Amino acid sequence: MAEGRCAQCSRYFLIVFNFIFWLSGGVIMGIGIFLLASDTVEKSLSTLIDMSVPIEFVSTAASIMIGVGSFVFVIGFCGCCGAIRESAIMLSIYIACMVVVMLGELGAGIYIAVEKGNIENSIRDGLGLSVRNYTGSGNATIDFMQVKFYCCGSENYTDYQRSFWFQEQLDTSQKYYVPRSCCAGKGRDATSFEPHSYSTCNSEALALHQAWSTFSELHPKGCYESLLQWLNDQSLIFIIVGVGIGVIEIFGIIFAVCLCQIERNIRLNSACVSADGYFKR
Repeated sequence: MAEGRCAQCSRYFLIVFNFIFWLSGGVIMGIGIFLLASDTVEKSLSTLIDMSVPIEFVSTAASIMIGVGSFVFVIGFCGCCGAIRESAIMLSIYIACMVVVMLGELGAGIYIAVEKGNIENSIRDGLGLSVRNYTGSGNATIDFMQVKFYCCGSENYTDYQRSFWFQEQLDTSQKYYVPRSCCAGKGRDATSFEPHSYSTCNSEALALHQAWSTFSELHPKGCYESLLQWLNDQSLIFIIVGVGIGVIEIFGIIFAVCLCQIERNIRLNSACVSADGYFKR
């Protein structure tokens, strides 16, 4: 009776968990296929991400999503079918795949911990490049960050004076030293944001040696520091989510092993009973 309740509990857990897993794999795979098939994706992404997303990036990202989605889809399918049909073969495939997934997640965690410094340098370089290539329009990524984190530039607000955007203004009578998104204002969306006083903000940006504490309209701190601070603040959430996913995956493996063992015991008992009946005859 206890064995029956254990098998039933394991089966129900695996069915529910892997049905969700299976659906998520299908969604990821579908998004990847859409990215490859759609002609408007590159244009849309380019509008959102600094006007510089190459088609190779989109194709690579889509291929990775299709690969990951397919793998997750197969895992979920094997887990669901294995639990419903009590198939030891499918459950064994499911266990092997889940072990691979957990090892991959563990490897990714170790890689991030080891390469933390290089990752931070890559973020710094990426932000610096976005600032240097700023065109004043369509740079939704850096504008969004500056509005969200109350920051300006990569290291600080003076970064924009080395940007293409600023260089193009050298022959104009009215010079702007920082974008509008670097200023205090209303709105938390880069497209609808309006500064309180862009002229005052621009005047403060001109005073290179002025103490930051005296600025009233300009956000002088760089976005690199603000972004790292936000990531550090969210690290506990990332850890909790990662541990939670890992615990669920461990339970999935445990229940699959239990179901396999119960099925194996049932088959052995059935074989013994059949053999007993044969010898008695």
